[in-house]
Amino acid sequence: MWTGFGHVNTDLSGVDTLNASFESSAGGPSIDHLGWAVRSIDSARPHFESGLGLCLQSDERFPDVRVAFFGAGPACVELLEPLTPESDVGRFIALRGEGLHHLALRVDDVAAALAEAPSHGFALIDTAPRPGARGTTVGVVDPQREDGILVQYVQVR
Repeated sequence: MWTGFGHVNTDLSGVDTLNASFESSAGGPSIDHLGWAVRSIDSARPHFESGLGLCLQSDERFPDVRVAFFGAGPACVELLEPLTPESDVGRFIALRGEGLHHLALRVDDVAAALAEAPSHGFALIDTAPRPGARGTTVGVVDPQREDGILVQYVQVR
């Protein structure tokens, strides 16, 4: 499950960085990106662009959430803006406020990672892979830690 890691980054300028590779030094999973819950991507954008120097790479809308990716390579952050207060991200912000929402790990097979997750004590949020941003397939699990940070498995389609 933890082989063939790479990094997904779709560039707004059209540069294909989808297959750029960033291997973990320990041979384990690599971080694809960090998911950060915000009330408004437009309000948070100056902090991530000017303050942190991360350029906007992509911006997409899903039924309950708007996502925007900033940065490239190992410094990639996904901002998640809830489109309704009842959405998963909306409830997360209501409970915990803005901040780190998930750690996204690159895997070869999201279905296999989801099947293995319960053996590590993780609760399934997604029981099957689903389409993700930037043309990926994703699945989310809850490691059931007190910090509330989720784990998202990411696979390039």
